[in-house]
Parts: sequence; structure tokens; C-alpha cells
Amino acid sequence: MASIGKKILSAFVEVTEEAKPVTSEEKTFTPVNNAATKPMNTANSSKFKEHFDQLFKEAEIQGPDYFEFAKMIEAMHCIPDEATRYNAAFAGLTVQGLNKQHLLSTTKQYLVLLDEDAENFNATIDTTLQEKVQTRKQEIETKSRRIQQLSQELASLQQEIALMGQEVKEQEEKIQNNTNNYKTELEKIKSNILQDIEKIKQYIN
Repeated sequence: MASIGKKILSAFVEVTEEAKPVTSEEKTFTPVNNAATKPMNTANSSKFKEHFDQLFKEAEIQGPDYFEFAKMIEAMHCIPDEATRYNAAFAGLTVQGLNKQHLLSTTKQYLVLLDEDAENFNATIDTTLQEKVQTRKQEIETKSRRIQQLSQELASLQQEIALMGQEVKEQEEKIQNNTNNYKTELEKIKSNILQDIEKIKQYIN
């Protein structure tokens, strides 16, 4: 029964097992329901109908039952009066041995079948959510923390670069000042020596 959940789950996400296709010649079963429903995606709705139609066919309930009854009502959609449709469908199946008690009894069997199918479907959904959603969320969270960590490291490195840049500038200025002072003092001393040379020649015999 676990594969049933995977079949219907294929309406949402890709799973390892593909749903068993229903041929175009097979009539899709629509349970009798006169309540207004919210509009849904046509493709997904078709998948659901095919899934439940196949599920009911595989139930193999003996003799005519609610499944055949519902299909007959659906086939009589052109008859405007609802009571007429129900009675005509029931009359058509009574000749095959269907009675009201068996009809109602099989509706309960199909409801149990649907509950079991829903349980399998929900289990498959939970597994798929864990595999395809929760795991990805954890990866996103891990990568987000890594981005935050790298952002902090980047900010720290940028601060270090700014400080180092300031130090480089200060050192360059210091070296340039020392170079300028050295050259100034060098030229001054050389000039004094050259002046002394001339004075020595001039004053000392």
C-alpha cells in the first residue's frame, strides 16, 4: 500500500516510482458529491481522479456496489432531476443483485479504503518532505550561517586592511621625511666641507 502514496504524490513532486497510468478508454470515477468545491489545478485534479479510480477498481468488492452505482449516476448527468438519477441507477443495478443495504455497506468499505490510502499518502508526504524539503532547509540554514561567518571574516579582514593601509601610509611618510632630512643634512655638511676647503686654501699657507 506504500506505493499508493507515491502514486498520488507524483501529482506534487517527482518520486522514484511512477504512478500506474490509466488508459484513456477507462472511465475516470468521480464520487457523488453535490457540494461546492474550491477550484484546483486541472492536471493535479486529473491525477487524483485517476488514482482514486484505480484504487477503487483494485478493491475488488464482490458484486455490484457503490462504485458501479456512482459511475451510473455520473453517466446520467444529462438527467436534470437528482432523485430520478439515483433511482434509475439503483434500479439498473438491482437486477444484478444490488440492494440498499449492500449499497450503503460498500460506501463504508470505500471510506475505510480512502482512510487507509490517506494514511499511506501522508506517510509518503512526510518522507518526501524530509528528503526534499527539510534536508534542503537544513542545507540552506548551514550555508546561511557560513555566509554570515564569511561576512564577519570579510569585515574583519577589511578592517585589518584599513589599519595596515594606514600603517603603510605612516611608514611611507616617515621614510620620506627621514630621506629628506638626511639629504638636507648631507648637502649641508658637504657644503660646509667644501667651504672649509676653500678657506683652508685661502687662510693657511
